[in-house]
Amino acid sequence: MKAEVYSITYRIPLSNAQQARLDRKWPDGDPFISYEKIESLLEPLRVENLDWSHHSGQYLYFTVYGDDLEGTAAEVVERLEKKLGAE
Repeated sequence: MKAEVYSITYRIPLSNAQQARLDRKWPDGDPFISYEKIESLLEPLRVENLDWSHHSGQYLYFTVYGDDLEGTAAEVVERLEKKLGAE
């Protein structure tokens, strides 16, 4: 029997500008960029457990599943940089 890595949780440090984009709210208090919006941006990638709250520090966390963990993580970073800016 051999154990294999099937999922990894990654942490991306966010710049002040990226954190500010994620913290923006509509006048009614709902987030401008919701978890659902980021999840739909990352579909159909096998990514779960997104988190970027003030409790987690200035980081965005996500868990990648499947056989190509590094390739999926690179695609997640690329898509997030397009949405939030590269810095």
